[in-house]
Amino acid sequence: MSRGGPEDLSQSTTPKPVESIVTTVRARSDSTDIEAVVLRTVARRSDSIALPDVLELRSLLDVDGEQADTLEERVRTIISAIDAELAGWNRQEALA
Repeated sequence: MSRGGPEDLSQSTTPKPVESIVTTVRARSDSTDIEAVVLRTVARRSDSIALPDVLELRSLLDVDGEQADTLEERVRTIISAIDAELAGWNRQEALA
């Protein structure tokens, strides 16, 4: 797999990329699956996340975004979960 490091997404947690992803989510207001929209957007922006990685991430993410008060907080929560999952993958690969 082409699993990328957490450094790939750490840039996405800065305010400007989060705002950009929030804008993308808002543009897809017909979609109630915010997690899927965020994951697709992050994957498109990453050179190191391939389709199999996206599918695996989707199945592994367990984000309770409903607790967040704003869309921005929900997006940050989802991005943090993606980042944490990729960091776990990197630890596993380093041990292998």
